[in-house]
Parts: sequence; C-alpha cells; structure tokens
Amino acid sequence: MRLTGILLPGRLYTTAGTLFDLADAVLAGQGDAVEHVTWLAPEGLLDIDPEPFVRVHAVAALHRIDPSTRPILIAKSLGTRAAGLAAELSLPAIWLTPLLTDATVTAAITANRAPALLLGGDADPYWDTAAAHATGKTVVTIPGADHAMRVPGPIRRYTDVLATIGTNIEQFLHTVRSGQP
Repeated sequence: MRLTGILLPGRLYTTAGTLFDLADAVLAGQGDAVEHVTWLAPEGLLDIDPEPFVRVHAVAALHRIDPSTRPILIAKSLGTRAAGLAAELSLPAIWLTPLLTDATVTAAITANRAPALLLGGDADPYWDTAAAHATGKTVVTIPGADHAMRVPGPIRRYTDVLATIGTNIEQFLHTVRSGQP
C-alpha cells in the first residue's frame, strides 16, 4: 500500500525544516508520495482558536492527494492542531513536537483509533511526557531536546537525535503500511 504524507508546518517552522526533510526522505525512499502544506499564519492566530485555520489547510491537502494512496498526517507544533481532523477521519499521524499542553490536542490524539507516533523533547515547554504516554500511542521522548528537537552540546548530539527521529519515522511508516496496529 502506498502512502501520501501530508506535511503540516508549525507557525514558524516550514516543511523545508530538517524534521520534515527527514520524513520526506523516508517517504520518498519507500516509494510514497508527499504533499507539502504551506501557510502564513496570520498575526493574532494564537490569540484565537487556530484549529479551523489548520483544518482548512489539511482538508485542502487531503483533496489534492492521489485517492488510491493512504494519507498520513505529519505535523509539527501548530500543525498538530489537525489532531481533531485526524481523529474524525481515523488518519494515522506522526506528531512532531505536539502541543500536549493543550488539552484539546491531547484528547484528539487519544481519541484517534488510527496509530500515531509522538516525538518530542523533555526540554520543550509544550511537551508533557505523562500526557504523551496517556494517549496510548507510540511515544519517543528525547532527553534535553527543545521545541526544535535540538539538544545542548556538540553537534553530534543533534545528529544523533535526527538519526533517532528518522529511524522511528521509518519504523512507524512500515507499521502503517503493513496495516499493523
């Protein structure tokens, strides 16, 4: 089964960012398609409920993909506001630095019957390790990683983090493709 990864950016983190580059490379390397979503978050978006803004972009992307492929959402930060849509449509998802301090995002991830992979760092103010595990989904917590998944110290530590993220994405996509829970 072919997949189409729908890449949903963060507020200031585009799909050209390193984490999305990893996901794109894994998908392409496995013969899957990728749909990049771009947006310019309007001023004040975070002062209101940003979920409708994210949802309209995610729905538009779903309409653009090849219907013979299985969609999988891959979202960073603000893009994780698509968790409600993912739950409604039972879409598998990879949540990069999900906003787990927002109860609606955490509840939607938990409610989704499809598999999900949550990747975050314990130095990220939006990551909550206990909430991540309470979702019942696959969780990878990177010690010392911030909201950009960067860790202090020599650059080698960051490249090790990227290897861990890429490997987990690869394994998760294999699970989704094979239809395993």
